[in-house]
Amino acid sequence: MRDETRRRLNRAIWLERAKYIGIGLGILSAIGLAFGYETLDLKVDDKEVAGVVRDIEPLVAKKVAASGENVIVKLDGGPVIRILAYKSRGLKIGDKIEVMEHHHATGRVTHTLK
Repeated sequence: MRDETRRRLNRAIWLERAKYIGIGLGILSAIGLAFGYETLDLKVDDKEVAGVVRDIEPLVAKKVAASGENVIVKLDGGPVIRILAYKSRGLKIGDKIEVMEHHHATGRVTHTLK
């Protein structure tokens, strides 16, 4: 085998290896980004917010006897949110309640009844 042919063959082999290494690094970086995003979503800052119950709707669930209800709450800051509550809490329209506002590091905001 001539020296020039051997160099071209080695170069082609290394290019093929470089392609596989690049594809592997791309896949690993995508997996790393996905885990990083999940980690951001787990970082939560909680804040108590007061609000007033505006409406109560039945909870549509697969179970026949659902023990919850949808509660529409107008927060003191202005927005109207929907949260879930047990019927056993006995909430009525006009009740003042405390709501926990969860600010996730990804920008998502969720609410739960305190």
